[in-house]
Amino acid sequence: MTTTTSLSAREAALQASRDRVLGATQDRETLLAQATGVRMIAAWALVAAPRDRARNHLVRLTDHEASREVVSVMTNELFDRLTAEPPAPLRRSAGVHRYTYTPRKVLRRVLDHFLDHLNQIDQWLLWRREGIVPTPTDGWVPSTVTLPDDRLPLTRSDLDAWLWRIDQSARLLAQRAGGLTAAELDWRPPDGGWPLRRVFHHVARSELLYSASLDEALQGEDPRDRYVEACRRLGEAVQAADARGDDPAVVYPGLYGVLRRADEVIDDALLFESELLES
Repeated sequence: MTTTTSLSAREAALQASRDRVLGATQDRETLLAQATGVRMIAAWALVAAPRDRARNHLVRLTDHEASREVVSVMTNELFDRLTAEPPAPLRRSAGVHRYTYTPRKVLRRVLDHFLDHLNQIDQWLLWRREGIVPTPTDGWVPSTVTLPDDRLPLTRSDLDAWLWRIDQSARLLAQRAGGLTAAELDWRPPDGGWPLRRVFHHVARSELLYSASLDEALQGEDPRDRYVEACRRLGEAVQAADARGDDPAVVYPGLYGVLRRADEVIDDALLFESELLES
């Protein structure tokens, strides 16, 4: 169980790690970019998000300039750290492979993500029952790539049409998930891949990465300022989790479906920053 004391004690550890990151001089820009992602992803994991939070961001996409490409805190390097099994330490690479978003790119990613995992359900069930290895279907364009269409204007009627497709896909995914047995949800593929239960936690949480990328974007281009702001937001999330206490009804899934206690979310962030500082 998470206790108030355990979270309060970790705030000092977060402050000490922050000071070490800000005091580092080698590969400073790369270090700060990766550490910013670490802090923001931890902050998102600590949010007990209401069911419709992602959609609340999507309905506001026409408020943003359609052609403006916003830099996300997520990077390919951090994605690899969060999804690889077994995970390799997070390293400072020669550069940062950034995720970026425009309003239409957000919509494309959200819809394609639902469709990708809808297809996965059928393939996993067939794999489990008949041993038929799935055919890779990950043909959707990644967040590191922006298509010409992603910068086109987005009218209110355009957005409504996108939201209709997204809502239908979300409904179908929830309906299919609700019809699975516990054995089907928790079956782990022979290649060590994710069970479907983790997939569904991943889908529910990662929509925030896409949908909130414009509303909750870190402002400015200075790497230090962005990291300091990420630290502030994580601090607020820690305090909110602290006030929430040991509520067994609250779970903290990360972007990629791993369930954590609140103290474990903080420990992960501290571990990732220590890896960056050591690399």
